[in-house]
Amino acid sequence: MRGVSGFDRPIIQWTFVLAGAVLIAISTWTGVALTRARRAIAAARADAEQAHIDRDRLDEALTRERAARESFMLQLGRERHARAATASPTLTLTPVTSRSARGPELAVPTPGAALVQLRLLLPPRTPIDRPFSIALRSWTTGDALWSRGSLRAAEANGKPAVLAMLASEVLQPGPYELLLTAGNPASEVAIYEVSIVPPSGAR
Repeated sequence: MRGVSGFDRPIIQWTFVLAGAVLIAISTWTGVALTRARRAIAAARADAEQAHIDRDRLDEALTRERAARESFMLQLGRERHARAATASPTLTLTPVTSRSARGPELAVPTPGAALVQLRLLLPPRTPIDRPFSIALRSWTTGDALWSRGSLRAAEANGKPAVLAMLASEVLQPGPYELLLTAGNPASEVAIYEVSIVPPSGAR
């Protein structure tokens, strides 16, 4: 068997050696580069997952904080309403059996506070498991002056009543009529009459 011609020359042998060394170096470098790339990709993926976890935690914290703030504001509103109801004067009215021809028989002085709690006592045997509405009108002209809806029955002096807060500036001296309705469509429950007069000593 004859050998390949020229392979016995040193220069050719060294050329193959150098080529092999270059290929080994390239393979080694490629392997190192691929390892680094895998590590970089894994690190980037881990960072992305951690960022997603952190964002979820932040969203949860913001949600809890928002819920706590809303709960606090609702509680604060209830307390303010309770304080206002407690500190405000009250105007308790009973239903009239028939409209007066000469004006309301009940006369009360102008409230001295900014708010007054209106208490409309319900007629006997009035169903209370439905929403009520109040309309305040001028007894003289019938013009609507104020209204409030979606009210629930409560108690006033141990009796069933519908309560509502009313700005006292609405109750200027004069005769008024209040219409209480309930249900949908609304049906008349009772009518109330009252006259607001200036406080004694007022000019």
